[in-house]
Amino acid sequence: MVISEPPEWFARLLASADEIVGEDFVDTDLRQLRIERASFTSCRFDEASMDEVQTEACSFTDCSFDRAELVGSAHLRTAFVACSFDRARLTGASLVDCKLTGSVFNDTPLRSTVIDGGDFTAVSLGGADLRDLDFSDVKLVDANVVGAKLDRSVFNRADLRGLRCNSASFRDADLRGAVIEGLDPRQVDLTGARVEVEQALGFAQYFGLRIG
Repeated sequence: MVISEPPEWFARLLASADEIVGEDFVDTDLRQLRIERASFTSCRFDEASMDEVQTEACSFTDCSFDRAELVGSAHLRTAFVACSFDRARLTGASLVDCKLTGSVFNDTPLRSTVIDGGDFTAVSLGGADLRDLDFSDVKLVDANVVGAKLDRSVFNRADLRGLRCNSASFRDADLRGAVIEGLDPRQVDLTGARVEVEQALGFAQYFGLRIG
């Protein structure tokens, strides 16, 4: 991958303020840039070309990435808080120890995205295709995965408290070690899912079973 220097106008913008607010980057070519420790608030990156962009320790708050191209992009310890990803492309992207609190993903394929830890509290992924993803060590408290496909995904040590998951499919998923308080097995498809004994005993209460 060839990492490019930021265009002169973009470099000046980054250097001009601690926080970039309300800027319009719609349909801008930002491919293959490396952006470090930059803060963006209420900025629009709609339809921007951001393939193979690398961000580290950046912050995006209330920004929109609708229909943006983020193919092969890599994000390390970057925060996307209350951001919008409507029909964005994240094919082959990686999110390492990132914060996506309150962000909304609508019709944005994530199946080939690499997720390594992070905070996905209150993220909206309703109806998304999340099959075969690894959510190990990810905080998904109060996240919305209603109607989502999570088949064969891994949730080892993930925090799923308050997860909204009606009609979601967890077929053959691995839930071992996950915090699943409040996960109602009657509302989801857990066919073939792997759980620990203690988790299975917790699920039994929803069916009025008395163990022993």
